Amino acid sequence: MKMKIKAEIAFAITLTLLLLVLCVDKFMDLKAQARQGLNEKGLIALNDALSVYRGDNEGLCPKILEELEPFYIEKIPPLYDDKGEIIFAVKNSNTAEISDKTTAWVYVNNEKSPDYCKVFINNR
Repeated sequence: MKMKIKAEIAFAITLTLLLLVLCVDKFMDLKAQARQGLNEKGLIALNDALSVYRGDNEGLCPKILEELEPFYIEKIPPLYDDKGEIIFAVKNSNTAEISDKTTAWVYVNNEKSPDYCKVFINNR
């Protein structure tokens, strides 16, 4: 009788631990999806603000992204890295390709680039 109770308790503990592991894993996935959604929302807001700026300035774009503040966008939104850290970094660049591995908004301000006046997320 005691062996049967011990086996049932061991089974219940094992099942509980398995369910806990699955729930924690799912929770971590949801947090990553939330960060990605916030980054995409920020990206849309920045590109929308650039479109309005461009319409107001005869097709030209600002030299640096921060020129959008506060008239076209209240402030540059934060960017969330893979660890959930909040990053307030902007790289004003001639190209969308950034070789370093830092997480930042990348704003292309080169009029000759096909990506002129666009913002990208650099988090490779």
